[in-house]
Amino acid sequence: MGGLVPALAVCRKEVGMKGRLWMILFCLFSLTQCEKGVEKEREVGYRGKARSNPYLAFERFVERYDGEAPVVQSSWPALDDSEAMILFTADQLASRFSIDQVQEWVEQGGHAVILLDHADMYSSDWDRWSPAVELPEPLLEWATRMEWNVESVTSEEKYDSVEFQEEPYEVEMASRIVVRDADKKAQALLMHELGDGAVTWVSDARLLRNRWIDQKEHIELLSHMMEVKRVGKTIFLRGVGISFFGLLWQKGWMVLLALAVWILAWLLRHMPRFGPLQRGLREDQIRAYDHHLEMIGDFHWRLDHGHSLLQPLRQEVQELCHHWQAKNGRLDERLFDVMAARANIPVDRVERAMTDPKARDNMIFTRIVADLQHIRKAFA
Repeated sequence: MGGLVPALAVCRKEVGMKGRLWMILFCLFSLTQCEKGVEKEREVGYRGKARSNPYLAFERFVERYDGEAPVVQSSWPALDDSEAMILFTADQLASRFSIDQVQEWVEQGGHAVILLDHADMYSSDWDRWSPAVELPEPLLEWATRMEWNVESVTSEEKYDSVEFQEEPYEVEMASRIVVRDADKKAQALLMHELGDGAVTWVSDARLLRNRWIDQKEHIELLSHMMEVKRVGKTIFLRGVGISFFGLLWQKGWMVLLALAVWILAWLLRHMPRFGPLQRGLREDQIRAYDHHLEMIGDFHWRLDHGHSLLQPLRQEVQELCHHWQAKNGRLDERLFDVMAARANIPVDRVERAMTDPKARDNMIFTRIVADLQHIRKAFA
């Protein structure tokens, strides 16, 4: 025992040293597999007002150009002489009535600018995703009347230059909405004169948005567009374009659908029933005559306690009794007395059978019907 204890101590010490050595080697191996962290910068866009309003730079440009800020509103404009230029989105001209109003206003000297693609307010200019644009049918018909063809394409059509009133401008525009002129040539921007005013079709609204408004000759082009108008207010007719619930459905319809299915399953499992389940009837019970008769009787009893069934029977009994009195020369006698004497039942039961307006329960109804049948047989 004296030599065993020192030997165990030496073994424990060697095991402990080997364990520490293996731990150090494992740490060194792990550290050699680590790579130096890589920092990546991702542009997320503007801050403050420019983040929530993608047309802030254009509004300030109009304010500097006209001396007053444009009127930004989501309600339908007045369309009078005080309004010089109005910017619409495609979804705001979805009815023939609104288009007729705008056309009448344009013919009186107004300038309508229609933004077709990338005109929404709720998508970021740094987001690759952009909602698809569905052009209203009345708007397409209006373009056809101007001898133009507005259509949607699968991929974006890119434009490096445009002409506005025969003046060329270098631009950076791309759109999934193509406006073709009379020569079937795709154009990024077209203007059509109507009466004393004009309608300008802009296929890519990013021409006015914060991120692209300073690209190439966008500012010069916008300045030229501002000159095609009479003296008056500039109105930017914009709305959210989509409701909060519409945005939820567009972004997370799969989650909402799964949640709706889960709620429906939970309600079916935990909601109490309105009553016990009705037992199914056998085929012979459904087709049996007594079953149908019972259902008809139950309907009449719930309707008026059988008064509609008693009335024809009472009229028949009264006619039979009257004919019997006329035949036997007893018209002067009281009707109920004749019935009681002929049927051999008390007069009060005859009066109840002939005059009781509504039976209180089914037993009284059965007794009334039996008395009427008994009186009827007495005169038959």
